[in-house]
Amino acid sequence: MAWLRFLFCLLFVKKCTSQGWWLSPENAPTCKPGTCGENDETCECSLTIEHRLTMMTTNPPLLVLPTNGRLRFYNTSSIMPDEKMSEVITCDGYGSRLVIAINGKFPGPEIVAYENHKMIIHVRNLMHTDSTTIHWHGMHQKGTPGSDGVAFISQSPILPGRTFTYKFTAQPHGTSFYHAHIGDQRSMGLYGGLIIYPKYKFYSQPQVGFTVIIQDWNHDDEPEALYQRMLNGVYNQDEKTYIEPTKSIDGANFSRFHMHSGLINGKGRFYSYNNALNHNGAPLEMFEVEHGRSYRFRVISAATLYPFRVYVQGHHELNIRATDGFEIVRGTGSESRDLIVESFIIHPGERYDFTFLANQDPDIYLLVAESIEDLRTKNPPEYHAAEALIRYKGNAKTTKDRDNNGQGHCTYNKPCMIFNCPYLYYPTSTNLKCLKFDQANSNEYSSKFKEVVTADETLFFNFAFPGEPGNTPGSVNGHQFISPTYPILTNEAALTTPCKASECGQDKICSCTYNVELTSDRVYQFVLTNLGTGRGWSHPVHLHGHYFYVVKMGFGTYDESTGKFLLSSTDIECLGNKSYCNEAQWANSSWTDNNIPGLQLDYPPEKDTIIVPTGGYVIIRFKADNPGAWFFHCHIDLHNTNGMGMVFLESKDKYKGFSNIGATNEYGVLRKIILITILMVVVPLY
Repeated sequence: MAWLRFLFCLLFVKKCTSQGWWLSPENAPTCKPGTCGENDETCECSLTIEHRLTMMTTNPPLLVLPTNGRLRFYNTSSIMPDEKMSEVITCDGYGSRLVIAINGKFPGPEIVAYENHKMIIHVRNLMHTDSTTIHWHGMHQKGTPGSDGVAFISQSPILPGRTFTYKFTAQPHGTSFYHAHIGDQRSMGLYGGLIIYPKYKFYSQPQVGFTVIIQDWNHDDEPEALYQRMLNGVYNQDEKTYIEPTKSIDGANFSRFHMHSGLINGKGRFYSYNNALNHNGAPLEMFEVEHGRSYRFRVISAATLYPFRVYVQGHHELNIRATDGFEIVRGTGSESRDLIVESFIIHPGERYDFTFLANQDPDIYLLVAESIEDLRTKNPPEYHAAEALIRYKGNAKTTKDRDNNGQGHCTYNKPCMIFNCPYLYYPTSTNLKCLKFDQANSNEYSSKFKEVVTADETLFFNFAFPGEPGNTPGSVNGHQFISPTYPILTNEAALTTPCKASECGQDKICSCTYNVELTSDRVYQFVLTNLGTGRGWSHPVHLHGHYFYVVKMGFGTYDESTGKFLLSSTDIECLGNKSYCNEAQWANSSWTDNNIPGLQLDYPPEKDTIIVPTGGYVIIRFKADNPGAWFFHCHIDLHNTNGMGMVFLESKDKYKGFSNIGATNEYGVLRKIILITILMVVVPLY
């Protein structure tokens, strides 16, 4: 019968794998570490998406409660054994709410593969009423734009009860992740790690390490409610009071999303509103280390809205190794050195790898991702942080409290350096210093930065909330993005919401499917701005289908003593009468595509997600060498849903001719009927 199974494999799966053949994804190996080996040609597995409740066991279903870093059943004081605790989705241990689980887990299982693996991932949607898609954040999808996983850009959503198969090549190497790309489902837990180990063996070591996925957590609301509250306001239903949105230390705004807690790998603890030092004792993720060894931590932000400052309690030197999968250092050539900081800031969609030496007393320490909200004026005080435990081997402790003195080790004579700030300064009294992202350099041995030394064309894109009171949607150049009703990659002719010149312009806000065509093999220079009347919020901007080189960051003017934002950058002139900044140009007419002061063109760092500071700008460059329809958007879920995105139609003449753009619905009714018929006819012969 082996030949018969192989024949069916060739006929129906199209590519047989070392994992074997199966009728449907229900019988496939589930995605988990160890599924794919380094010597395998193909990495194939399945993800099943369904709803679950937090703080509930599964068999039998019983409510559980947190206690001193452990769990107990609601009707007893007995502590649950480890194997039962591992079955529970805890989040921050507060109440019991609906989440989205993948293969029964929150977050979903980590997929570990190797560079150039042929990835085949079957995604089965068992949610009763919700459609979904999965985006492979960081994968460039060269030759497979149909597997990018953006609803109505690259594919139609996966309907309840249906299965969709994604096929792509595991490129580039590094820390990536997968997540929902329809609505705000990421806020409910539809995400997981995707780690691609490099072929080149001489990158910074160790490569094997710990994965840390950060999320901001809200107790009360599901995605649609969160979006409506961003539009209409957040209220304390018990106190009947309005909850004011928070700000960062420079005075920039955060949107109306109330963060109760932070999670690391789906675990966190809730700090009391009345006393920011007291928490509910929910269990935390734990990483075990040995004294004297160096460890790599791969940090991923799956956050809905907030940036986090990441540091390790008692360990004040973090060596930043990579960002968005690409290795970085400070300086080039003989001036190259490790990028050592006390902490770094990570924004939604970004990834940072760091290593640290376990050289302190063998104890238990906190890995902390602290929201960069300025909560000093909150009354009663609040503390918003995601935490995990780093325990030295041989120590039996299972919990740890945070330091009361915060950054007490940072002094005037030895200030603490923070990498990737969305502003230029902290108040001088904090003894904290910012290191801008563009002060890093690429450490990729195969960096192709010389391809972008000369730009062919410059385009300006303003990410903001311009408009008149009552009509200030998220937009790019004043275009609020309206999703197509059919995938624009394959059905552009069916587009019913094109942008019209009569409705869009310098002083207008329009709603349409904003898209721009890119010509094959041209080097584009994008100036990403956050200017005009709609500025005030920083935006992490993500480009699908590409990585880019960050060649300059421009900031506004700040008070160096208080750190407060004062004025927008004067490098760029916003055109029009209403200062929407839907169109812009360089204020200095001598600045041209390749004549801009301060460009870093010698080993500039590579990235696919970059923060655009309020009142400032970022200049990126890339070569248009990947035909497809690529989404370009703010990675804050709520801003994206509100319309802060657009599509690049790259090399249309090339991708329109693809015979197989990467994704298939492998398990259609017709295929099953044919397979069953063959079985009924052939099998009795044996």
